[in-house]
Amino acid sequence: MSEIRYDRLHDDYVIVAPERLHRPDCAHDSGKESRKAARNCPFCEGHEAMTPPEIFALRDRGEANGPGWRTRVVPNLYKAVRIEAPRQSHGRGPYDLWEGFGAHEVIVDTPRHLLRMDAWTVAERRDWLSTLRSRLVDLRRDLRLVYFSLFKNHGRYGGATQSHPHSQLIALPTIPESLLARLHTARHYRQAHGHSLFQGVLDYEEESGNRIVASNEHFLAFCPYASQYAFEVQILAKEAGITSLVDLNDAGLEALARTIGKTVAALYRELGDFDFNITFNTPPMQKSVQTDEWYEEIPQFWRLGLRILPRLYNGGGFELESGMRINPVVPEEAARLLRDGK
Repeated sequence: MSEIRYDRLHDDYVIVAPERLHRPDCAHDSGKESRKAARNCPFCEGHEAMTPPEIFALRDRGEANGPGWRTRVVPNLYKAVRIEAPRQSHGRGPYDLWEGFGAHEVIVDTPRHLLRMDAWTVAERRDWLSTLRSRLVDLRRDLRLVYFSLFKNHGRYGGATQSHPHSQLIALPTIPESLLARLHTARHYRQAHGHSLFQGVLDYEEESGNRIVASNEHFLAFCPYASQYAFEVQILAKEAGITSLVDLNDAGLEALARTIGKTVAALYRELGDFDFNITFNTPPMQKSVQTDEWYEEIPQFWRLGLRILPRLYNGGGFELESGMRINPVVPEEAARLLRDGK
């Protein structure tokens, strides 16, 4: 029997409808592209001349823009926004237009071509997270940038256009309304209940236990009560005051790397080779007109989290028109499979 569940963290409703799991053409093939030769890949080690000059790298040896790196960051060759653009706005009748100012970077996660994320070592996951953290620390020095989107697309249905493991960072001078709404929801919840919404979710999930996938001292991985995607997993920091990767020390990065590793391994075990997205819920990192009233309160009501979103099933007109998703896999059953492997 289907249910309509409310996703409080994202302020949205989801229809959980297991009856639709076996409808014709519900699941799509991952449609993996052929394993093209690594010699054509601009992100492989030794092909540094095929990308713009690097912005940042973790290296064992060698010089900038040469081999010897563990992770590498370059400007996106097909950037959505550019740091060189003026930060200006213009009126267009009833519309507003801003110049395309911002930053758009590609993080090459590993030199190893076509490496599935479940095959990464702990050190590789830690290097990846450390690189993301370093880019946030650097870009937030530009006081014009207030919103930072960290994400990883994998596979055709995850929106990836390169098969070599990579992530992206887009930084903008304005905060999307969807994030502002979530921030307001979290702030109002704390004002009404005396504790953060994230802490309430953590406490409830740990008490009930039936949606937990993995847990350690620092992080909890679970299938959200109102999962928007089949086999969606959310990972939340347990410690108050940890609002983004910037707030994690090296021990915290290690704990997060291990939690991600255990979760991704469970997903690959159950789903095979699947397409997915990973998103981080980074809050605003500069005070602006949009956040001036409550910016200093963010550590009290926000908590670092990331979502692993398998892209297994096609959406349709209802999802597009309503903004609500239909999830054919009950989150409690997804968590049981990922946790127990049975």
